[in-house]
Amino acid sequence: MQKTLAPAALPYVTDRETEAQKRRWIFLLLFVGKPFITLIGPDQRTTPSSSVSFLCTAAPFRSMNLSVNWLRNNNEHPASTTHVVHVNNDSYSLRSKAWVTLTKQDISSQITCEVTHGDLKEPLKMTINLSQVLRVIPTLKITTEDPEIQDHAHQKVNLTCHVNHFYPQDMDLIWTKNGHKILTMELPQTTRNSDGTYSLQHTLQVDAILNKTDFVCWVIQDDQPPVKNSITLGAPRKIRRRTEYSHHLEGPLQRFPPGASIQLKYTSSALQTRQVTVTWLKNNHTRLQTQTNVFSNGETYNVTSTAIVSLESDDILSLVLCLVEHKSLVVFQKVIYLDQYLCVPPAVRVSQSSTVSSLVTVTCHVQRFYPQEVYLSWLEDCHVIRRIEQPTPKRNEDGSYTLEVLQLVNTSVERSDQVLTCKVEHEEHPPIQASIVLSAASFPTSKAIRSLSSEKSIHVFVASLLCLKLLLVVSLLVIYVYRRWSL
Repeated sequence: MQKTLAPAALPYVTDRETEAQKRRWIFLLLFVGKPFITLIGPDQRTTPSSSVSFLCTAAPFRSMNLSVNWLRNNNEHPASTTHVVHVNNDSYSLRSKAWVTLTKQDISSQITCEVTHGDLKEPLKMTINLSQVLRVIPTLKITTEDPEIQDHAHQKVNLTCHVNHFYPQDMDLIWTKNGHKILTMELPQTTRNSDGTYSLQHTLQVDAILNKTDFVCWVIQDDQPPVKNSITLGAPRKIRRRTEYSHHLEGPLQRFPPGASIQLKYTSSALQTRQVTVTWLKNNHTRLQTQTNVFSNGETYNVTSTAIVSLESDDILSLVLCLVEHKSLVVFQKVIYLDQYLCVPPAVRVSQSSTVSSLVTVTCHVQRFYPQEVYLSWLEDCHVIRRIEQPTPKRNEDGSYTLEVLQLVNTSVERSDQVLTCKVEHEEHPPIQASIVLSAASFPTSKAIRSLSSEKSIHVFVASLLCLKLLLVVSLLVIYVYRRWSL
């Protein structure tokens, strides 16, 4: 997905494009002259709760006096990265990326990139409707009712497939009977809901007297896996008092670190048969260690099944399916996402780099953690100098988060060696911290020191001084012995 303003045909060049395309983009950048802006979103639609990235590019400009502002429905939205690129002697371009976590309500939302420069009379703006990247999966239900006009010689029944709350509008509906396709509806008529999604109902009239026949309503959206719902007609029925049965699926009430094992539990009551099987699948293919028990309760049965799941650090995007079947008929199925039970602590390290004059940039790298809420503090010689309560981390492809926070330190002040510490608080676990020793005498040519805890880094520093003194004493002793032997 791409939008471009002045000129309209100018594309954005990704790393996967050919060298010829890159040269063409640079040629346009150098010779178009008039500043333009492009905004690119993901190529495919995705479901709510997923995070997608948008890339904004603007060029050419004669100076680095640039600023970018992201807006989501006219509200400020944070940028994950922003870079000003020096193309040639008098030409600069800007590249900025923003991540957006989609919701079902984003069908009517927009994301806007706004670039300001001193040479522009008004900012360059580009907007993408989030509905262009959003996909809402429908829910299906099949109901039965007698037709208004009944032919007593040929009893009929109406099967109605209710397809509720989906987006976008285009989809195909298919009816199958005992596994064979009997009707295909391409682009059926839909109804627009108040939240921007669509719904439809389609009725299929079939013979009421059937010998246990399975009907399935399938819905297909583009190239996505189909969604279905089924109903069985003609199955033998026992005349008995109607009993309401229930299903319940639950997990632990707290989060656990990788390596821990959690228990998921399924319970049901008032089932009409004990011939049920409960299957637990992780990511739709790995069978879990389970234990299932069926108890008699008068004329009905209660079922309890537990599954043990070993959590791993890459389980943020994993899911567990609980499938309950009676022979070949699905009685109950539900998906549980493991990210609600997982807590991945961050790896914290500190690095340094020299800047201009006596200023040094110290960076705290907080890597691969989940969930995303962290609190970060900078301490100088064990005293808090800065606290960031709600930083905005970057989401990684595996669902974890990464954060980098910079701190400028002035080393021109004459004082003893400074210990700068980055302390990170995540969930309810003890703080994780990393420290670095900044020496005024070693700048600006000093190299980054490996991140340690504050206590260990001081020990390393003292040990280094002792080693240097010992080396000096040994050198003087060798020189003295050598001169004595020379005499």
